[in-house]
Amino acid sequence: MKGKGLALLLAVVLAARGAGLLPPGREMEELALVSALAADKTASAVTVTAVTGVRASQNEEPRVLAGEGQSLAEACHGLGEKGTTIPYLGQTDRLLVGEGLARTGLWDTLEFVLSDRDLRLDTLLYIVKGSAGEALSGSAVKAAGETGTEDPRGRTVGETLSRLAEGEYAPVPVLGPGEDGTLESAGWAAVGPEGLVCFWTEEAAQGAELLAGLGKGTVVPLADGSAVALTQVRTWTWDGAVRCRLTAQNVRGDGSEAELESWGERQLRAVLASGLDCWGLDREQAALQPWAWEKIENAPVEQLTVKVTGRIEGSYERRN
Repeated sequence: MKGKGLALLLAVVLAARGAGLLPPGREMEELALVSALAADKTASAVTVTAVTGVRASQNEEPRVLAGEGQSLAEACHGLGEKGTTIPYLGQTDRLLVGEGLARTGLWDTLEFVLSDRDLRLDTLLYIVKGSAGEALSGSAVKAAGETGTEDPRGRTVGETLSRLAEGEYAPVPVLGPGEDGTLESAGWAAVGPEGLVCFWTEEAAQGAELLAGLGKGTVVPLADGSAVALTQVRTWTWDGAVRCRLTAQNVRGDGSEAELESWGERQLRAVLASGLDCWGLDREQAALQPWAWEKIENAPVEQLTVKVTGRIEGSYERRN
């Protein structure tokens, strides 16, 4: 099975890199250090767009490089054919995959990262609606100054590969072009061994955030006209139920805890309705009920009960 073979290859590569058995890196000062790489698929080729990072000590300006080929490897190799400097992918901390490539070539893209001598498995993975190259080019200045550690939604190529290699689904954050040309959060995507499965937006996207334990700082407008800001999110699955504990503070009016709970339930039900378990909810349940694994494994997630507990602790105005 392709998945089992990739899982074995992943383990071997990780061991080899850890033992220093792979080819050593080049001298950094001789290279154009790529900080973000975008990959797309056209009707006839694979294209890549790279943005170089900025070394402030050398007064550098970000550069946008482009390559094209019949494969991702060939396109990346073409990045340096027209210039005197050699693009180095070992500093790439974000891989942006365009929607077209994600639908039919995501597996090959991640497999390329696994086998490439420079690209790292801790590179953060994103799906971009439309063309990833165009979106990255339009936000080159900002992208050159950012690092992947700034995004709490980050999911690495390595952890995504691990799930796909087992035939499971994985959540990947989605980006889209903003009004000022920069890349902005645009929800989540579900991916599997076959590629991009679906996009989650609005309530489903927020539900994906809650399942990932994210959402701190999110301002939630409630039905009574009040609004609260989430200060803590804890979500876990046990005994046939997704359980979520939301803690918040008032930012407008006096919010109702019952309304906050109702909001959380809607978001979670919206993402679970897709029937895709991208978070290993069955394994999470089985950790506390190993004797019930045969019943729990691959159980329909849309049938899980959703139980949300909300707590509102004061307000930003009173705190300040």
